[in-house]
Amino acid sequence: MEMMFHLLFPDVCVICGSLLSGSERYCCTACISGFDRFRSPSEAEEVLRHAIATRFSEKFFFDRGCSLFWFHKDNPLQKALHAMKYDGLFTIGTVFGQQLGRWMLQSDIPGDLDCIVPVPLHYLKKVERSFNQAEKIAEGIGKTIRKPVRPELLKRIRYTESQTSLPAPLRRKNPAGAFQAGKSSMPRNILLVDDVITTGATMAAAASALRAAGADRVLLASVALAAKE
Repeated sequence: MEMMFHLLFPDVCVICGSLLSGSERYCCTACISGFDRFRSPSEAEEVLRHAIATRFSEKFFFDRGCSLFWFHKDNPLQKALHAMKYDGLFTIGTVFGQQLGRWMLQSDIPGDLDCIVPVPLHYLKKVERSFNQAEKIAEGIGKTIRKPVRPELLKRIRYTESQTSLPAPLRRKNPAGAFQAGKSSMPRNILLVDDVITTGATMAAAASALRAAGADRVLLASVALAAKE
């Protein structure tokens, strides 16, 4: 329904329904001002490291990391991500990816990256949604930092429940063993991308599969990092 509404009225905000100006895309400036944005890429990286260290029970090392926003329940950002993920407005993901790419260019994260790998959906879930939101975000990043997107390097081999529906202890266990590297030769330096990081368990499981297949460095990027409510 949301996608049909936006097809009929493409110049309205997906969050509040107000008319967009010529420079606004999908979300109006007033709603975007309600997003809880990190002050700098370095702050985002520091907070991400601390969040994963305190929420994820096992050792999970990653080289660098970056997020744009804190994710809060009932925040305007949640509605925008919901429209992207569940209402079929996948192009919002590309816009978020472009913003995240520009954010990363303010740091030295892009540096010697070889490619970008989106966290994959299980094929049944991808059939249900018709697209992978992490892949759309990765495409936006790739266009901005001029790095190739390589979704074939990682696949999800086990269907898992949505992390949002699980209590924290089960979130940490839910994605374990869910990923497997593809058959292509594995690059050394990879940026792993998802929409929202909660405990870091999904990223840890995906990064483990990439490293087991030969990746030397795995960097993380997400549109948002879930805040403890």
